[in-house]
Amino acid sequence: MRLLEDFIKRYTINPIYRYLGRRKEKKHFTGDPIVILAAPRSGTTLLLSILDAYPNIYSIPEQTYGLARWREKKGKMIPDRIDRIYREMLRHEIPVAKNRWCEKTPRHIKHIKNILDYFPKAKAIHIVRDGRDVITSKHPKHHPDDYWVSVNRWVTDVGIGLEYLDHPRVLTLKYEDLVFHFDREIKRISNFLEEDFVPSKDEWTQLTSLKNSKHWKEPVQNLYSKSIGRWKQPEHRARIEEFMKEPQALELMQKLNYFDEDANV
Repeated sequence: MRLLEDFIKRYTINPIYRYLGRRKEKKHFTGDPIVILAAPRSGTTLLLSILDAYPNIYSIPEQTYGLARWREKKGKMIPDRIDRIYREMLRHEIPVAKNRWCEKTPRHIKHIKNILDYFPKAKAIHIVRDGRDVITSKHPKHHPDDYWVSVNRWVTDVGIGLEYLDHPRVLTLKYEDLVFHFDREIKRISNFLEEDFVPSKDEWTQLTSLKNSKHWKEPVQNLYSKSIGRWKQPEHRARIEEFMKEPQALELMQKLNYFDEDANV
């Protein structure tokens, strides 16, 4: 029975969620939506938690995959499983002040054009992280002994996101800048989202309601840099050699100035 329930939940469209969720969205979320896009293990959960600290932004705590499948209807592309987003809105009690929803599912980066077209006022934040740290990252819950992101996945996802580098509704943000220059970057995020509130580096962990996640080893804590440069550890040598043999990976790293930053360390 549990397997059947999981199958229905994951693969079938629920018209009740779609109907009731759409009503709740229109009534409750009057502000423009926000989507976080990235290659996996790039800091999306961290950013989601930070944005939830804003008084009027509600961060959907679970990855919904609600914008990962699309179909054409009357000449327009529509998300086939947006009911998954609506379901999360129905499942949780949302504070009255929260009038913008924010969702993050890394896989959605592959559908950025459809997302921007379907939500004409949505803002997207593309967070990028040093590919060497991404491809040596391991998920704390899913296959924790295996590398989580392939070299090809990082190249593909980051490449798609950077096609929108100059798009007025897409902000490209580097994970390392958020960690090392929080005050500067959080002001840039607030300006981009047209939010007056700017949380400080010391207060956002108290304000956010997203304090735990299956994508973290530990509960939310102040920003730290110990995971930056993890790729330098000897056990990752073979993995890094594989990365450095990929011309497209090197091209992206140069475009993002990661090799210049190595020289300045």
